[in-house]
Amino acid sequence: MSTLGRATQEAARRAEALLEVLDEVTRPQVTEGAFDEIFVGRTPILMGVEPESLCWVLGELADSRDGATWAAQFARFPSLEHVITDAGTGLAKGLALSNESRPQPLEHTLDVFHTLREGSRAWRMTESRVWKLDEQAQKLWKPLERLRRQGQSLQGQTQTAHAAQQQAEQALEAAIETETAWGHVRECLELFTPEGQLNTRAAARAKLDAWLPRLSGATWAKTVRLLQRPESLTFLDRIERQLGELSIPDDLKQDAIRFEGLRRRPAMLQGEAPQSSARRGWWLIATVRYRRDPAFCEAVASVRGVLRGCWRASSLVEGINSVVRMQQARHRKLTPGLLSLKRLYWNCRRFRTGRRRGRSPYELLGLVLPPGSWWKLLKMTPDQLRQELSTLQVAP
Repeated sequence: MSTLGRATQEAARRAEALLEVLDEVTRPQVTEGAFDEIFVGRTPILMGVEPESLCWVLGELADSRDGATWAAQFARFPSLEHVITDAGTGLAKGLALSNESRPQPLEHTLDVFHTLREGSRAWRMTESRVWKLDEQAQKLWKPLERLRRQGQSLQGQTQTAHAAQQQAEQALEAAIETETAWGHVRECLELFTPEGQLNTRAAARAKLDAWLPRLSGATWAKTVRLLQRPESLTFLDRIERQLGELSIPDDLKQDAIRFEGLRRRPAMLQGEAPQSSARRGWWLIATVRYRRDPAFCEAVASVRGVLRGCWRASSLVEGINSVVRMQQARHRKLTPGLLSLKRLYWNCRRFRTGRRRGRSPYELLGLVLPPGSWWKLLKMTPDQLRQELSTLQVAP
């Protein structure tokens, strides 16, 4: 083995030992988590990330990804309240098993990103079928058109082409209805309705009940099943509850919600319709109020904080998955030590851009680390790190 290989193994071994200490401190801070699994060959890696800090809180090679395995992992997060996952059966069973032993059941949000991706795939298949039927009809008509130009009679030769054309037209009409329905269904997974109102479970479910039956056929079956699950709208319940807990007068809160809704949907301020003109007038007044009224500014900030903290996609963990996949590309075998080394580096490095710029995932999660780089941290023993952390303040 080369010197570099031995050094990497030693660093991986140290990282694995240090993460045991760091996990003891950080995991009790995790109240929300996005969880997923990826594979190294046939071996699953159980992945988890805290959404606000993007702290990589779980990265473990496992023998299985069944419900019992996931339940054991969830048990390592004593403060966990909300879980975002895809529709994996192992994750769902793990949540059910975990809730049996928890005093307060975990809230579960079914990943919006995967649902939208599945629906987009179904729509592409629907659209592709229309184009194929139209192409088949055109192929049948092409030789007939050649005969017609030559002055030959087409009597008795157009039945098949007419039938193909009629089938293509019917498919086109059905696709137009499907596209309309899919557009309305997507709106149910947004925070605000097209009218600028804050979305709620009741409103979204009523709209889904109205439009989901129009997404028929085997192509749309999986998308419809996902949207019929109550977990698809859990994020709306959380928003409604958290906004209700804000200590802001109702009229001020409603104005702040409307202000934030228009900020997120600027297209509603465009157009010549009377409603658009009225919205523009209200927006101008609210903008002046936002700059001059501290109470309104604070209310908007509170509402914005609730909406920004609405995590509805386990695809957050996909960014961490990509880090692991890069590691797989560089090494033939991904060991627990190498995975730990990558996780330690990720959690200690500071973000260079975005609203998290200048802080590391550990810092954003509230952990105060010993001064120095992650490489200096790697040179500590677990006992030294535990002693250092015990003398440092861990932010709530």
